[in-house]
Amino acid sequence: MEEYTIPKHHYKKIEANSTSLKIPTTYDIIIYKFDHEFLIKHKKRRNLDTNSTERLRIEKENRQFLEKYYKVCELITYWYGYYLYQGIGGPEDKDKASELYKEAADEGIAGAQLRYAFSLIKNNTINDIQTFITYLNQSAENGNSIAQYNLGDIYFFGKLNMPIDKEKGKRLLISAAKNKNTKAIELCKKENINLDQINWDDSVTSRNSLIGQSK
Repeated sequence: MEEYTIPKHHYKKIEANSTSLKIPTTYDIIIYKFDHEFLIKHKKRRNLDTNSTERLRIEKENRQFLEKYYKVCELITYWYGYYLYQGIGGPEDKDKASELYKEAADEGIAGAQLRYAFSLIKNNTINDIQTFITYLNQSAENGNSIAQYNLGDIYFFGKLNMPIDKEKGKRLLISAAKNKNTKAIELCKKENINLDQINWDDSVTSRNSLIGQSK
């Protein structure tokens, strides 16, 4: 997955002139470390052998950072949930991860909305389909192409006992395809859904749309 940076609105502008200097707050420093240290190391670890000493060190350091600061920002909350769910840098804790996904999801983080929805699947069974659909829909509305694809697939074919809604399914699949979701593009072609209106040069894969592909 291609990592994404913290949204600009989480930053506080620091200005300096001849008469005043605004000192960075602890919050500013944590956010800077997240954006310029944690995410860079997370991306670096993907290019290292799974059991290499350097990768294991990075994973442990990153997890310690997340454990210490996950309450500071909803995006850090999301990433701590991801590390717990995947067992990166320490043991898995899927129940705690699901709680953290929900916290971040309720603050509008599209990737967390997607992952919270899928964390509701236990033993290939969704016990609360309505909640699953609700959070998947929130993620899709926030531009996550993985959510758009899955929701489009559900509505187009009437999966999970949902009423078939071809038009809604098509709109979602086209949105996912525009965000360069490979599965959506393949399904659109298979079902003869017209993608001619998409200007592929202008289509942008949002950072949120890639979250489900983290490694």
